[in-house]
Amino acid sequence: MKLPDTSLSKLKLDAISFDTLLKRQNPFQSANRTFDLTGVQFIAPSALVQLAAACYCLGRDGRQTTILVDDEDVRTYLLRSGFVQVVQTVVRFQPHMSGMLTLTYDYIKGSNPLLIEVTKVQSGTELPDLLNRVVHVLRYRLRYKKNDAFDVAIAVSEICQNTFDHNTHASGFFAMQVYQKRFLEIGVADYGDGLATTLRRNPDNPQVASDREAIYQATQLGTSEFNDRTRGTGLYHLLEIAYKHQGSVNIRSGAAAMRFRMDKQQGWNFPVISMPGVQIALTLPTKVGA
Repeated sequence: MKLPDTSLSKLKLDAISFDTLLKRQNPFQSANRTFDLTGVQFIAPSALVQLAAACYCLGRDGRQTTILVDDEDVRTYLLRSGFVQVVQTVVRFQPHMSGMLTLTYDYIKGSNPLLIEVTKVQSGTELPDLLNRVVHVLRYRLRYKKNDAFDVAIAVSEICQNTFDHNTHASGFFAMQVYQKRFLEIGVADYGDGLATTLRRNPDNPQVASDREAIYQATQLGTSEFNDRTRGTGLYHLLEIAYKHQGSVNIRSGAAAMRFRMDKQQGWNFPVISMPGVQIALTLPTKVGA
């Protein structure tokens, strides 16, 4: 099988090329807490939430991470997407981001129906508004049937819920963007314990020997941290939805990632640089003829 192109030469940062960035710079194993985005010209929602989770994880000891970003359009997008506002306590930008600009983009937050800004998710109270906006976009922009749109929202809700149900000392992050009414991407990320650790808390689960096995088990129906067969449905349903609508899913936890090609209805495992937590990207296309 031909491996996906993870080169940053295309100047695009997404769920896949984010791993290339970590491999090259890896602030988790370096005294230099810097993400150098010099030359990057596009950042996807999946990469935004991964960056947010990484910076908050690195900032647990009170130190800030530096993000270098030179492209003016990308700097504007980081403000417009709410990323700057969410990470401002744990990140310093070079060149510096103006506080006045941050306030300006705070004022227009929520005005673009095709964009859900990076949102820190700490409890269920943040979810209803986010999910209503997802449903609206799916129904009226991507032309999904009502029941299908609500199925997506339920699966996304379960994924978001995991970010605070399984992690007492870590936040989750959510973001969404629609591109030319052709497809949407949703990114959800946290910097908590990760799938392997949470699944090992349940003695009824099969033995988890690696992050790769943990991702696989977590996609099976009923596998959860909790000894309750009604739990452990989120990732299973997410894959079901992606298969049904010819979307794609990327699941990352610890030192492993699984990327699912829905046209072949299978996934491939890839080793990646270890990072705390779970990071998930979902893409769904618009309906043909919409």
